[in-house]
Amino acid sequence: MAWTGKLIGGVLGSLLGPIGTVVGVGIGHQFDKGATKLKQTAQTFQVAFFGCLAKMARADGTISKEEIEAVEQIMARFNYTGAIREQAIEIFRRAKDDQHTAADYINQLAGVIQFNPQIALTFITALHAVAAADGEIHPNEREILLQAERAFRLRPGTIDAMLGGGVRSNAPNALENAYKVLDVSPEATDAEIKKIYRHKCMEFHPDKLASKGLPEEFMVYAHDQLTQINDAYDIIKKERGL
Repeated sequence: MAWTGKLIGGVLGSLLGPIGTVVGVGIGHQFDKGATKLKQTAQTFQVAFFGCLAKMARADGTISKEEIEAVEQIMARFNYTGAIREQAIEIFRRAKDDQHTAADYINQLAGVIQFNPQIALTFITALHAVAAADGEIHPNEREILLQAERAFRLRPGTIDAMLGGGVRSNAPNALENAYKVLDVSPEATDAEIKKIYRHKCMEFHPDKLASKGLPEEFMVYAHDQLTQINDAYDIIKKERGL
């Protein structure tokens, strides 16, 4: 996605809050002033994401080599090069030292995406990659993830399922986590679970997410979430003998 024009200084800057603060000084020329609302949402998502990455990296008091490498890997996964890579680095650099908290960024983004749970889960999945970069989740990092769970109005337990090993068949509480991933009660019927599974797969379809404003490069994390959904359904089917 090309970032051109002056959207940062204009449209995003007008949002105020932490997003407007971090992008409002010196980097506005990189963004598209004439962008549609959909594109503005995508660009706002990107700014909030790299701002939150900075807060996550600093959550335990220091930014480690492993966390820097994790951010580099994310940019590589997004195929960021040249100006767009420098833009992401600049957002990260400004956000790590600003006066706002991760919750400030998350709360503002939640309103922009209108609490869409699929976009929220994609955001959190990517954010978790940095939190886990050094092999452990610091309590402050866990709190940021929980703040995201609350701000995005996700089902309580979503983060605990993620941090508990997800839905790997050998993970502790794999079956319990599988039900949480599908957001379905263990008392649901087989038909109800199948219906919810199909609905979730449809909601994570790339075209569906793009229509809501998720940037194209973040589809790789949407795919990760879809894999979790498929794995969860497979665990539940096996347990029920389907």
